[in-house]
Amino acid sequence: MNRTLRALRVGLLAVAACIAVPAAAQSEPAPAYSQDELDQLLAPVALYPDDLLMQVLIAATYPLEVVEAARFVRQNPGLAGEALDQAIADRNWDPSVQSLAAFPQVLAMMDDRIEWTQRLGDAFLADEARVMDTVQSLRQRAEAAGSLQSTPQQIVTDQGGAIFIAPAQPDVIYVPVYDPFYVYGPWWAPAYPPWFWYPPAFYGYPAVIVGVVFGRPCHVSHDHWGWAHVDWQHRHIRIDGGNSRFWNRPGHPPPAGAPWEHSPGHRRGIAYPNAATRDRYLRIDPNAVRERQQYRGYDLRAPIAVQPRPAPQPTNPAVRVPRSPSAAQPVPGTEPAPPVTTPGVRPTPEIQPAPAVPAPPRIVRPAPSAIAFPQQRTSPFDPGVSRQQAEANAQRGMQSRQSIGLPAPPTGHAPSAPPAAARGGHPVR
Repeated sequence: MNRTLRALRVGLLAVAACIAVPAAAQSEPAPAYSQDELDQLLAPVALYPDDLLMQVLIAATYPLEVVEAARFVRQNPGLAGEALDQAIADRNWDPSVQSLAAFPQVLAMMDDRIEWTQRLGDAFLADEARVMDTVQSLRQRAEAAGSLQSTPQQIVTDQGGAIFIAPAQPDVIYVPVYDPFYVYGPWWAPAYPPWFWYPPAFYGYPAVIVGVVFGRPCHVSHDHWGWAHVDWQHRHIRIDGGNSRFWNRPGHPPPAGAPWEHSPGHRRGIAYPNAATRDRYLRIDPNAVRERQQYRGYDLRAPIAVQPRPAPQPTNPAVRVPRSPSAAQPVPGTEPAPPVTTPGVRPTPEIQPAPAVPAPPRIVRPAPSAIAFPQQRTSPFDPGVSRQQAEANAQRGMQSRQSIGLPAPPTGHAPSAPPAAARGGHPVR
């Protein structure tokens, strides 16, 4: 008995534990991307200079505009410098996308890997802090493998545990290209391998990629550089819009050291990765809803105050309206006083009772069980009796009827032939 109770108690505890674990897991939302997925997404760009990496992360949240900018730059290869800045300033793109026009190889990579671009932007919107931590983790792996170090093209420094990458010259930017499978050491997540994009030859990169390599420099002005500063300590981006003409435009005041905020208008209808991210950035504008309702024909005028209507009087003539107690019966021998009337008001006639209407005669219908239905006649022919037996039975029946004095029933045969005298012949003797 004790063993049975003990086994039952252990089983109940196991069931309770199985129920409690999913409930606790549902209380905290699961992250949008696992750490291995973040490593895969950020491996191709984690070794970019800080400001260029921040522009890439911001622009990735607007994938449709990235595609438009890449096509524009590809279709206008002769635009450069002030002419390029003037041409893209007229485009309704986010400043991060406009700034990447000075880095055609970066736009070409993001356009060629548009699915990766959208996933990178979604991860950045879902959890900016985890993306920043992943970048630092990848840089530490590359530094430990001997792939990340200062060169004539860039300067690598370690400040307070955070690794900074800055260009050696502020107006000349080199975009690094590397194979993530080798620069970070042996890859630790075989289920999520990183990809490698080799740029075309006209960008000036060597034919053989060993470690981190650089192509032709990108000469940029302050419009394309120096406005997106990373704050590794607080793990977010600070915007200095005064360093870019793309921020300083009518209706778009340049922020000064403020944290970056996503602009849903430049998303161009691209869906967000999950409901939490969507609800955080897509706020319902009541004025916009009202404008759409007015466009669709809804009457949005202020409602008119309606006064309460008096209770309706009975309109059925058969209903007798009770008289008030003050309406006393007239005294015999005196004339009734004339009714008091008000000028301009039509007197209400007294409602007379309607004459009694005789009720229609009631039709009594018999119950279904009381109705006599004709019985169905059966055929006298029995297929199981032979013809000889049927004739014998008929002969015995006729003899019985004759014995009791009953007339013989009609046989149904043709009448016998008349005598010969009736036919004009001689009688038979």
